[in-house]
Amino acid sequence: MATRIYKTFAKIFGIILVLVGIGALFGSTFASNFIASQMEEQEIVFPTEEGIKAQLDLGRISEEDAALLTPYAGQQLKDGAGAQLYANHYIHSHMAYEAKQRDAEGATYATLGGMVNEQTAMLAEKLQADNPDASEEMIQKLVEVELANPLTEYPEAERAKTLQELRSDFMLDGNTLRGMLLNVYGWSLIGQIAFYAGIGALVVGILLTVWGFIPAKNKGSETK
Repeated sequence: MATRIYKTFAKIFGIILVLVGIGALFGSTFASNFIASQMEEQEIVFPTEEGIKAQLDLGRISEEDAALLTPYAGQQLKDGAGAQLYANHYIHSHMAYEAKQRDAEGATYATLGGMVNEQTAMLAEKLQADNPDASEEMIQKLVEVELANPLTEYPEAERAKTLQELRSDFMLDGNTLRGMLLNVYGWSLIGQIAFYAGIGALVVGILLTVWGFIPAKNKGSETK
């Protein structure tokens, strides 16, 4: 009697697991195809081997970056692994290089905002010292004028402009593209997990279902 109950439960849970496994595999396939189609539309292509070597010689990427990028040289970005590689070993390396070139090594989009504000505040202090009778409103206008003046004589204004350009032209665009690519990578991982979970659920479900449909042995016949 107990065996019959176990087999009934095995059939029920087995069928459920089979359905779950099929659903997980379908979801994994859909995610992979969706990622591939989206990446194809973006038309992001890895640099050629010559391009990678040139970037390495210029110091824009490290030897580690070059070694990881070379197997993908000249290929179009199509999957999550490639997206993660491009985001962390190409875009991020270029962002770090641009920051270093502007004496802001290690700076990020967030920290650059504070650095710009600091330079702007220092500029305001100098302008106030040079114009002691100017009101706060006038000083603010003078700050804006100096920041917009390509021939400004205030190093704080030059520094603030340099940092703001780095923040707007490189860090913002770089972070946006990196975020998109790492999001693709994250969904590709979910797709892979769903694939293996689907295979596991399918195998266990089939085994349980098959065992559930195997007739139980009759104890009475065994005694005879």
